Amino acid sequence: MQLLRLNLFNFRSWENTEFKPGDGLNIICGGNAQGKSNLLEGIFFLATGKSYRTYRDRELAYQGRNSLAVGGQVRTTTGEFSLVLRWNEKEGKSFTLNREEQGRLADLFGHLTAVVFSPEDLAFIKGGPQLRRQALNLLLLQTSRPYYFHLREYNRILAQRNTFLKRLTPSKGNELLLLSWDEQLAESGAELMVRRQEALTIMKPWIKEYNYRLGSPKKLLVQYQPNINLAPGFDVQAAKNAFLEILSSNRRQEWRRGLTLSGPQRDEVLFLLDEAELRSFGSQGEQRTAALSWKLAETEYVRQRTGEYPLLLLDDVYSELDTKRRQFLTSEAARGTQSFITTTEKEIRPSGAAVWEVSLGKIQRIS
Repeated sequence: MQLLRLNLFNFRSWENTEFKPGDGLNIICGGNAQGKSNLLEGIFFLATGKSYRTYRDRELAYQGRNSLAVGGQVRTTTGEFSLVLRWNEKEGKSFTLNREEQGRLADLFGHLTAVVFSPEDLAFIKGGPQLRRQALNLLLLQTSRPYYFHLREYNRILAQRNTFLKRLTPSKGNELLLLSWDEQLAESGAELMVRRQEALTIMKPWIKEYNYRLGSPKKLLVQYQPNINLAPGFDVQAAKNAFLEILSSNRRQEWRRGLTLSGPQRDEVLFLLDEAELRSFGSQGEQRTAALSWKLAETEYVRQRTGEYPLLLLDDVYSELDTKRRQFLTSEAARGTQSFITTTEKEIRPSGAAVWEVSLGKIQRIS
C-alpha cells in the first residue's frame, strides 16, 4: 500500500498543502512546532477518520476555522483510488471515494490502513485498560468489517440496557425484558471476545520477537484478559454461555447500581515483562520498547489480514533510542512498507530514504 499524494486543507498548521512522499522510507525533519507531527496526523486521519492526539475534531481545524479536508491518492495491489475526508462544524465528517460520496463514515475503514507510534503511546502501557482496548479495537476495525458491526451493535445494546437498569425497578415483567437484552448483549459480546482473542494470539510471537530485537533482554508477554472467566481457546458459543451466566449472577447488583458490570467493555490487555506487570513495574524505557514492539507487530498483523503492509507512521521516535535501536528501527521501517519518521535531527539521512524538511508551514525534499 502506498500513499502517492496527500492534500491538507485547513488541517492543523497546514492551510493548503500538497505532499508527494517517496514510495519507501520518508524522513521528515525540522524544528519543533513546525508541523511535522501534524503531517503524520493528517495521514492517520485520512486512514481512520480519527486523530491519535485528540478526540475533538474541532481542534484539527486551522486557526479555529469551521471546516477542513484531507485527501489522498492511494495505490494498492488492486489499483489506485482517491480518498477525501471532510469535516465541518455543522455536519461533522463525511468522505468520498473516487469522488463519489459515501453513505457511512464507517466504510472509510480498510481503504487506507495505517499504524502510528507517537510519544503519547507510553500512556497506552501506563494508563488504564480503556486505552489498550481502544488500540485493539482500532486495529480490528481497520482489518475486519464484521468487527465494526459487532462493536457498534454491542455498544448500542449496552447503552440501552444500562438505561433500562437505571430507569426501571425490578419486577417480573422487567426481568423478562432484561433477559431479552441479555441475549442480544451476550451474542454481540461473544463475537468481540473471540476476535480479540484471535488477534492477540496472532500478534503475541511478533510482539515478543520485536521486543527482543529492539534490545530488551527480558521476555515480553501480552495476554488477553477477558472480563468474563473463560478457558483459553474459547469459541463464540462458550463465550456467549459464560456471558449469560455472569449476567444472571450479577442481576441484583446490576439493578441496584443501574449498570452492566461485566462484558468486553471491561476487558484488559496485560503486558508482562519477565512475568511482572509492565504497567506497574517496568521502567519508562522498557515501557517505550514494549509499546513500539506492539506497533511493529500491528504492521505484521495488518499484512497478514489484508495482504498489504499498512503505512507506518513514527512520530518523534528517535529521541529516546540509542544508536543500535535507531538502526534497527530504520531498517525495519524501510522493509516492505511505506513509512514516515519525524525527527528534529537534520543529519539523519538513511541510504535510499527520501528526506524532507518542514519549516514555516512548507515542506520540501532535501535528499
